[in-house]
Amino acid sequence: MNIHAVTKLPGEHLIKARILVLTTSYPTHEADPSGVFIAKLLQAIRKRGYSIGVLAPSDGTFRGKRSLEGIETTRFGYFWPRSLERLTRSGGGIPENLRGSLLAKIQLLPMMLVFLLRGIRQALHSDVIYANWLGAGIVGAATSILTRKPLVVSFRGDDGYLARDRWVWRVLARWVIGRAATIAPVSRELLEIIRELGVPERKCHLPRFGVDTGMFYPSKRPAITGKEVRLLFVGSLIERKGLHDLLQALSDPALAGVRLLVVGEGIQGPLLMELSEKLGLSKRTQWLGVQSPVAVAQLMRSVDLLSLPSYMEGRPNVVNEAMASGLPVVATRIGGIPDMVREGETAYLFEPGNIEELRQCLLTLVRDADLRRRMGRAGHALLIQTGVSWDATAAEFDNIFAKTLEGQKT
Repeated sequence: MNIHAVTKLPGEHLIKARILVLTTSYPTHEADPSGVFIAKLLQAIRKRGYSIGVLAPSDGTFRGKRSLEGIETTRFGYFWPRSLERLTRSGGGIPENLRGSLLAKIQLLPMMLVFLLRGIRQALHSDVIYANWLGAGIVGAATSILTRKPLVVSFRGDDGYLARDRWVWRVLARWVIGRAATIAPVSRELLEIIRELGVPERKCHLPRFGVDTGMFYPSKRPAITGKEVRLLFVGSLIERKGLHDLLQALSDPALAGVRLLVVGEGIQGPLLMELSEKLGLSKRTQWLGVQSPVAVAQLMRSVDLLSLPSYMEGRPNVVNEAMASGLPVVATRIGGIPDMVREGETAYLFEPGNIEELRQCLLTLVRDADLRRRMGRAGHALLIQTGVSWDATAAEFDNIFAKTLEGQKT
């Protein structure tokens, strides 16, 4: 199909191509933050003339078809009774659930088989398969072989690191890469990992992943000095997100004026709450649970800085969201984070697990309100200057899909 030759069916808009999106994380409703960065990208791609269909496993709350922002989403069940589905439920995703649940391990094979059968059926009516994460990439590669539809794959973080560090995942990643027409990882570090696996340069593209600047923007109210400093953490409550390190750093009496707001859920939640109480932080820590993207944006306009002390990340969108909101960032020097910020100007970075270094970064910002404002303004200016937006990301994927389909013709 020629990407520039659009088709029009009765009652439809002009369509460049039909994209089948395979993912293991995606919102089930408008306020669901799960995989919201994929949803934002797909909404922007759809505006450029594509028909989008999403296929994802059930998250334990919904099975069936639903239209979200004009994108048809199909969630399939993979275990019965539905109440026992564990593999794709709760914060942290499939890797964390596999580590913590025997039932999740048992459900892996049936989930992948149902995913493949559903994928084949939907791919027959699509022009391109776009898979997110290695698990969906395995399904996408098998579907591509059976339907002869071209495959685009995005590695997003832990999948790339597993491919680097564990031989089984490395073998699977190489097989997926061999079947894919295009690989579009989310960070420069992941791109280097993919190249080390033997991917030809012509297959690799590094898109800039965006942020919704219509939702995330700086507060218009002037900051109030002399009040407690409000620190925000947004992420799954799992070990690799490093919240335990942040709690340890905040136990320093010099940071007694900091109130921590925690957004997220996960299997480590009870242990982290227990640690907070043990460290004497319970009265100045708010556990807010999962919040909608709109609520997170409002929170960002009400706090003073954001911290992301993770041990593993791809390109965490929460960093872009914080900078779009005019917040300074304290984060680990890992994954795509160094590429997203200007160290010392928009963010302070530290080595994962180095609690003393994290404490010093926090102390510097907590003690200097003017510095926080300058770094927040610099982060917002950087996003505007570099043109980071979902529309810009969609334009890059428009080009990726065009080249992929042109390659299919030759």
